[in-house]
Amino acid sequence: MSSPDKKITVSIAASGHLSWSARYNGEAILLPSTIALTLAEGKTLADKPVVTKTIPLSAKSVITAPVPVKRKLIPEEFNELTLQCKGNYSVIFRAYNDGIAYRFSTSFTDSVTVMGETADFNFSDNFQTAWPFDEPFSFGAMRPSPAAPLGFGSAAPPSSGLGMFGGPPPANRATNGAAPAAPPAFPRMIQSPFTTSYEYLFRDSLLASVKDTVGLPVYLSTQKGTKLVLTEADLHDYPNLFAAGTGKPSITAAFPPFVLKAGAGMGPMSTPAETANYIARTNGKRSYPWRVLIISPDDKSLLENDLVYKLSTAPVIATDWIQPGQVAWEWWHASNLFDVDFKAGINTRSYKYYIDFAAKYGVRYILIDAGWSKNPQVDIPAITSYGNNKNVGVMLWMSWTDLMADMPNILDTFAVWGVKGVKMDYMNRADQKMVNIFESVAQETAKRKMLIDFHGAYKPSGLNRKYPNVVNYEGVKGMEHNKLGSIRITPSHDVTILFTRMVAGPLDYTPGAMHNSTSSNFKNISSEPMSQGTRAHQAAMYIMYDAPIQMLADNPVLYMREDNYSKFLTAIPTVWDTTIGIEGKIGQYAVMARRNGQRWFLAAMGDWSARTLDIKTDFLPAGKHYTITIVADGINADHYPSDYTIQVSTITAGDPLKISLMPGGGWAAIIAPANRPNLP
Repeated sequence: MSSPDKKITVSIAASGHLSWSARYNGEAILLPSTIALTLAEGKTLADKPVVTKTIPLSAKSVITAPVPVKRKLIPEEFNELTLQCKGNYSVIFRAYNDGIAYRFSTSFTDSVTVMGETADFNFSDNFQTAWPFDEPFSFGAMRPSPAAPLGFGSAAPPSSGLGMFGGPPPANRATNGAAPAAPPAFPRMIQSPFTTSYEYLFRDSLLASVKDTVGLPVYLSTQKGTKLVLTEADLHDYPNLFAAGTGKPSITAAFPPFVLKAGAGMGPMSTPAETANYIARTNGKRSYPWRVLIISPDDKSLLENDLVYKLSTAPVIATDWIQPGQVAWEWWHASNLFDVDFKAGINTRSYKYYIDFAAKYGVRYILIDAGWSKNPQVDIPAITSYGNNKNVGVMLWMSWTDLMADMPNILDTFAVWGVKGVKMDYMNRADQKMVNIFESVAQETAKRKMLIDFHGAYKPSGLNRKYPNVVNYEGVKGMEHNKLGSIRITPSHDVTILFTRMVAGPLDYTPGAMHNSTSSNFKNISSEPMSQGTRAHQAAMYIMYDAPIQMLADNPVLYMREDNYSKFLTAIPTVWDTTIGIEGKIGQYAVMARRNGQRWFLAAMGDWSARTLDIKTDFLPAGKHYTITIVADGINADHYPSDYTIQVSTITAGDPLKISLMPGGGWAAIIAPANRPNLP
C-alpha cells in the first residue's frame, strides 16, 4: 500500500510472523518489523496468521477541531488496508502523507488478558535520535544513554557540544548556575522507566548506542535527513507504549505491567507495590491503540503535524461551552506579590489581586495551585464569586489521590462553587489503570462543564480529541524546573521540545518569566525564579507552544510594571485556525506562523547562538496591508537578557522580514489588518 501522494510505501508480510516495512521517497526507513499481540493461555495474534480477507479503503475528509490546537480545519486523507485473520481479529494499516500506523482489532465474546505486545521498529540504519532521559532533579531518576558520537551536535552551535540537546555552552559548564546546596523540592527516587513524571531532556545519540527504556515520543533522523517521530494514538483502556533501546538500530515495545496494588498511601511519588505478569485486562471486542511512525521531509514540517489527533476518537461530548485561554498562575513565583497593601501568600486577598490583574488584561482564568485545600485563609466560593463579577474563571489544583478518593462529590462541590477547571497532578504512572483514571476524570469534569489540565502526566495520546475539555498536559520538562534545581531548561531545550514532545500534542511548559538570565548568571531561586534566554524568547513561546490553556507564570506586579509588554502577551490567543512551520532545526532554532481569525502571529526562538533569519511573509493573503507589532531582543540582550524592544510598523503581504536573534534569543510579532487594532 502507499500514501495518497505515493511518497510513502508500506509492505506487509503475513508468512510466519506478521511484519511491516516502509520506504519514503525511495529511501528505506523501516525494515521488516514484527507485529504481535499475546493473550493469556498462550494465544498470540499475528503469529502464523491466516488472512481470510483483505479490505482496502481510501478516505478523504476534513476534521473540524472544536479546540483547534494547530488548525481549525484538519484535512484527513489516507489509504487503509485491513487484514481480517482467522481467529476473530484484524490488523489495520494506514498510510497518510505524513506518516504510517497500524492497530489490532479483536472480536471476542469474552474479556481478554493481554500478556504482552510485540511492536518492533527495525530501522534501515543507525539513525540519529533525540533520545529522552531524566535527570536527578526530575521526579524520576537519571538514566542517561551510553555515550555516542556527536550526531546533530556535530553541526550544531556550541549548545549541543556534549551531544545533548538543551545543554549550556561548554565554556560555561563549570560555572553555570550550580544547583542549590539545599535538597531539591522533591526527593530523588530510584524509579522504573514506567513510574516517572515523563519530563525528559533529550540526548543527541545514535540509535544503536541506547539500551534503556523511555517514554514516547522518540525523534529520529535518517542519513538523508528524513525526520521520524515514533508515538501512539487513540490510547484507551490499555497501558502506554514505551520505547526500549536494543543496542542495535531498532526499538522494541515495552509496557507497564498491570497494577494490582498501589504503593503505600497511594500518595504523590508512590510506586506500585504489586504488579501482575500481564499488561491489561480488557474488553474482547475492541480496537487497540495505533502504533504511529510520523514521517517528515524536514524538521519544520513537524511543527504542523497533527497525525496523533487525526488517528484518535472523534469528540464524544458537547463542546460549545469549552473556552480556551490564558491563565494567571501563582505557584511558579511562590505568590510572592510585593508593592501591595496586604500580606501576600496563599490567601483570599492575594487571589482577588490575581483576578484584578486578569480582568485588566482580558486573561480568562486564574489557577489556584497547591496549598488551598483545608486552608482557612482561602475562601474558594468568595474567590469564584469575585472572579465571576469580573469575567475571570477560577481553576483549582488537586493531587490525583485526593480527587479520586471522592471524585463525584468533590467535583459536585467545585461546580457549586463555580470552579471552571481542574489541574490534576502527581499521577506519575502510565499503566492501564492510570490510563482509565485519565479518561474517567475527563468524563466527570466534562459532565460538569469543567476543563482538565493533567500534570505529572504521560504524553498526549488522543484523549484531548475524544474529550476536548482536556486542554493541556504536562509530561514536559518545563519552566518549573528552573526553581526545582535543574540548570538544563536552556534555550536549546526549548527548541528541542518543539520537534519531540510537542509532536504528540499540547504541552504545559508554563512560560512567561520576567527575570531572564544568561547561562553563566542563571540561578535556581524558588521565590523569584528566572529563565535562561531572553525576554523575547519567552514571548515567542506564547505563539510557538501548543497550549489551549497557557500560563502566565510570573508575578502580576512585574507584568503590570511593563504594561505594553503585558498587553502584547495577553493579546496572543491560545488556539489557532492555521499553523505553518517556516524554518527550523531541532535544538537550534525554529520559526512558525499562526493565524487566528484575521490576525497572524509570527515567532522565532533560538539556542545560545546568535543568528539572523530572512523570512518571507508570503503566508499572508496577497495584496493585503498590515500593522505589525514586534517584540524583539534588545541591543544589550546578549548580556542583559531582559532587554527587549517593542516596535510598530506596517508591512504588505510578501514583504521580507529580517529577524535577529541574540544568544538565547527570540522574536514575536502580531500582524493585523491595517484597519484593525492588533493590541487591546
